[in-house]
Amino acid sequence: MSGKGIYYFMWGYQDSYRKYIQILAQNVLKSLGAPAEAEVLLVGSRSPDSNNRNPVCVEPEDGKWQLSLFKGLLDAVESNYQNHEMQSMCYGDEQSMRDKPEWIRRDSVRKSVEQALEVYDVENSVTSFCGEVRRIRDFYVTPIIQIPNTIFNQFPPLPMKPVVTGQQKSGYRSLIHAAMHAVLHEATEELQTPDPGRNTFYSMRGAEEVIRIAARDFMYTPGLAIEKQYMHSDLFASLNLISSLMYEGTKGIGQLILVDPDNDAVEFLVKFDEPIPFREPRWVRKILQMATTGVSIIASSKYIYGLGQLKESYDSNSQNSFTVIFIDHYHWELRCGEQALLRSHYAEPKLPQKPFDKMAFLANYTRLFPLSTREDGANLWDLLLIQVRQEYGSMIVVAEDAENEARRLSKQGTRIKPTRLTEQLFRSVSCIDGTILLDPAGYCHAIGIILDGEATDQCIPSRGSRYNSGVRYVQNDGPRRLVIVVSDDRTVDIIPRIRKLVSRSTIEKYIATFEAATLNNYHDSRNWLDKHRFYINAKQCDLINRTIDRINALPKDDYAIHLHTEPFEVHPEMNESYLTE
Repeated sequence: MSGKGIYYFMWGYQDSYRKYIQILAQNVLKSLGAPAEAEVLLVGSRSPDSNNRNPVCVEPEDGKWQLSLFKGLLDAVESNYQNHEMQSMCYGDEQSMRDKPEWIRRDSVRKSVEQALEVYDVENSVTSFCGEVRRIRDFYVTPIIQIPNTIFNQFPPLPMKPVVTGQQKSGYRSLIHAAMHAVLHEATEELQTPDPGRNTFYSMRGAEEVIRIAARDFMYTPGLAIEKQYMHSDLFASLNLISSLMYEGTKGIGQLILVDPDNDAVEFLVKFDEPIPFREPRWVRKILQMATTGVSIIASSKYIYGLGQLKESYDSNSQNSFTVIFIDHYHWELRCGEQALLRSHYAEPKLPQKPFDKMAFLANYTRLFPLSTREDGANLWDLLLIQVRQEYGSMIVVAEDAENEARRLSKQGTRIKPTRLTEQLFRSVSCIDGTILLDPAGYCHAIGIILDGEATDQCIPSRGSRYNSGVRYVQNDGPRRLVIVVSDDRTVDIIPRIRKLVSRSTIEKYIATFEAATLNNYHDSRNWLDKHRFYINAKQCDLINRTIDRINALPKDDYAIHLHTEPFEVHPEMNESYLTE
């Protein structure tokens, strides 16, 4: 434990506990494929039978969450307690009736903390997830995870639906929502140990296990939307098993629509006399073989009812139909309308996402090929999306010297008269081996080209020949070139790699937080800035370096661990085009 005093003291390991939960939440987001930008705070509401000097405690006490956010919290808790819907509820057993006041107290604290954070969330563009409350000594403690709304801009959740019995009774709006609730479940379990935070590293699940739990829980959402009741079937496990099975040596590719079979929007082409249960995976896999283009399996979360499709008039905003797309062997995706919600590859759940941010791609294209137009970059972006959706790998090379390269490599491919590469032409020429060679304006000069180039330290032996040949070709000195590689396993690489765009205001916010930091709370802002060194300009480098010197000079405990931070320097490639407002 650190030697520093804690004014808003709840228990001795509150700081360690909070940090463990924050690390877990960040690791979960990172493993899902989202920015690892979760922050955790704890709010303690004094118990009515306590005389503690602090009515409310916040951990960290010197962080961004001021105690004033929770002014009047105890009064709000009492109001929620007196008016709680469970007050009039009677249980059939004596023990539950004894526990009822404590259950109401815990839920009243959680609701009051949620209400207190509503204004903060709006003003700071974050979403707060409040976990279940447990009492520790004098306080009812609420663990809270906050993530920036920019993550939900990148991975949009399902639109909010009116609920009566709580979110978990109607499913989760996204895999992220399910994941944050799974993390908070771990946080609640830890709060019930004798000293939460003391041995958390050994007692809590890791990120991978938490994500699998979140995926399982999220896959109850279609069943709840369709059948209006909680289903015990593990749809996530069932779909993984079905996607892993081969049928006479072929992999399963097709669609399955999760919907109430009596929904008027369902148009059956074939309806089975007896529904086929999901617990018969080989039978279901056999049915999938019949689900060709335009025809889907019609199923609930428990049974297969036949083959058919949704009528064109169906409105996906109703959220009472979900589509499972079997992409490849052991590879499937869940959608609601056109909105992708979850992708599973070899039973590893991820957030579906575009391979790259469009804005960053276009900015990078203009930077790399300054004579190209924005329309040229947009055309290549559209080709990239088509390339990613194809069932086989392919490679596109854009080169300033495409005409000369087509001539030089004419013995290693087929040279053609410069032709604008359209979607139709791309689908035709990408089905053969070799590379498609374009100029920055999108005109194709050669197809089926075998690239040359010397091996470099950027080559990766574990990657395929497409990727490494692209790396070798781009690393050659000379005219500017860009390579898009889509491997057979759907891995997408752009060489040279695209740097994402970062908001100026976000950088300034973290610098200001770092400048105001103490020895006890500088880590989060320092870590963010350290990961974003590329985007820091000369003036900002100076401010950061002075803050590093100030923090290094502060007196420290004899046994405290202090991480060394390298001085910040301007990256030679950095310019304003990498920043957004």
